[in-house]
Amino acid sequence: MADRDAEIIASGYDQVADEYEALESPEAPWPRLERVRAFAADLPPGSRVLDIGCGNGVPATRELALKHAVTGVDISEEQISRARANVPAATFICGDARDVDLPKGAFDAIVALYLIDNIARDDYPAFLRRLRELLRPGGRVLLSAEPGDAPWRSYTWLGVPMFINTVPTDELVRLLREAGLSVVSVELESQVEGSRPIEYAWIVGASPRDVR
Repeated sequence: MADRDAEIIASGYDQVADEYEALESPEAPWPRLERVRAFAADLPPGSRVLDIGCGNGVPATRELALKHAVTGVDISEEQISRARANVPAATFICGDARDVDLPKGAFDAIVALYLIDNIARDDYPAFLRRLRELLRPGGRVLLSAEPGDAPWRSYTWLGVPMFINTVPTDELVRLLREAGLSVVSVELESQVEGSRPIEYAWIVGASPRDVR
């Protein structure tokens, strides 16, 4: 994934902040809030949680910040600005998910929702290894990704250029395991974006408890 691709992604999310937020209808809420609640249900209060690709912070970061010390990361300056206003209790960093400066082994849990499709599949092995390195031993990660086999290129999305790709779920599961993460669960669930149903894979992984 070239730096220019990342710039296009950041600019795109800056431009469509309102349109992206409007894709989720109050009458047909996306499953992310319930997925995040279930994922975090047994985390001890005050756990350190990384929300990478946090967007405007609503609703996932806000939910996590009710009980935990949350760091949110997003490539879009506009999304980070909105997240800081929406979730003042969390800490936010504007940066590229692939290389933003974060301490290794510092997080009890990581959530990365709707993020992986905006990372080139060639970068998946290094990115997933990085998630493992950021987790403490026994930490967990929640990913959502649209299954498919679309190549990495610029598409028109919500009226702006956006780099997107998709991979088959079994390939993503294999890459998670190769990165040193065990796969706890894989579930498919659809959500309505605007008027269009889109299926996502929801994957929970875990880092090894013994890192010797």
